[in-house]
Amino acid sequence: MRRLFRYLEKFFPLLKNTYLPAVIFTVGLLGFYLYQPLDEARLHSFHNIYLALSLLCLLLLFYFNHSKPFFFILVSVVAYILLNFLKQKYGEEYILTPEYANLSILLPPILLLLYYLPDTRLRCDKQLYIFLALWGVYAVGERLAANGITLGSALGSLAYAVLNNLSLLLIGIGAAALFITGSLSGRLYDIALFFAYAEICLGLYYSPSASALTIFFGCSSLTFFSSLCEHLYNITYHDSLTGLYSRKSFLNHTKTFPLKYSIALVLIDDYERLSKVFGQRGLNALIKMISLRIVKTEPETQIYRYSPEEFVILFRGETKNSAFERTENIRRSVASAEFILKGFQKPLKLTVSAAISEKKRSDANAVEVLSRAGKALQKAGRFTQNITTKA
Repeated sequence: MRRLFRYLEKFFPLLKNTYLPAVIFTVGLLGFYLYQPLDEARLHSFHNIYLALSLLCLLLLFYFNHSKPFFFILVSVVAYILLNFLKQKYGEEYILTPEYANLSILLPPILLLLYYLPDTRLRCDKQLYIFLALWGVYAVGERLAANGITLGSALGSLAYAVLNNLSLLLIGIGAAALFITGSLSGRLYDIALFFAYAEICLGLYYSPSASALTIFFGCSSLTFFSSLCEHLYNITYHDSLTGLYSRKSFLNHTKTFPLKYSIALVLIDDYERLSKVFGQRGLNALIKMISLRIVKTEPETQIYRYSPEEFVILFRGETKNSAFERTENIRRSVASAEFILKGFQKPLKLTVSAAISEKKRSDANAVEVLSRAGKALQKAGRFTQNITTKA
């Protein structure tokens, strides 16, 4: 029983980012069942909103140079345009055409593959191959449709379903894979893309209804946009590696610091040597483990990753002496820990050095308090490491 609870605990904390995407999904589902069909004016408005939000997401991702979920959004917009084109060209008979059948079969696996793309720089030569691959899939689908070839026709089609059996199977496999991955990772993008995938597939399934196509694809664009805004906020004010507050957050938060406080500046010892020995990937793993150790020791304090090798800890209402004791506990906690790095058989021993500075009346802002701690740490570091000193 205890093992079961420990296993479930791995899932529930990782669903923290589901709230807003789940609300959008639920509102879209209720809106479709309760208020459709929508009038022409409202449909036209939702249609324009969907395209505008999708275009805005693409522009933001291009500007911030993020590849994920750029191609996911791009493919969903193309699918939306193709569905509307087929409905205008063939009328209600579009669901019997090879174009629609092939689109419904190719779309789920393409979205699934794009979901697992790493979040790399968008504006680089490697992304050109993805564009070419997507264009190749489109060309193949168009050629098959021109020759009257329908993928999955051998599996037949359910009499009551718009989609054929193969399409439904692929949609189910994709939804299961995305849900499991999003639940395990807990990342905002992964969870948002799962809900967007579900909304796109619902739009595909209920595409004979103009309201469904607009509502569900519109919900997917809203899910994209909301998750993108939250993601951009997080990477601006939080450190992407450790999840701690960033340097920019520290500078913004200084206005909210109380009249009495102390600041601890914690420095990873031998940072340059660690970088040369373990490389950037290994160093990132070590930094993450050290940050987790600091958070575990001081879970209630505000902690910032001020620079690649420095952490800043704010002790509200604390004097220099009391903050010194708490910072000394952090130093001892890191020094006594054994860090296990993949590829190394023996555990590693790491240390940090720290300096404490208390807010004085003469200090204009927290930057001066931090600067005093930095000078004290630099002075002490000339002689020794793995120490805590007072400024």
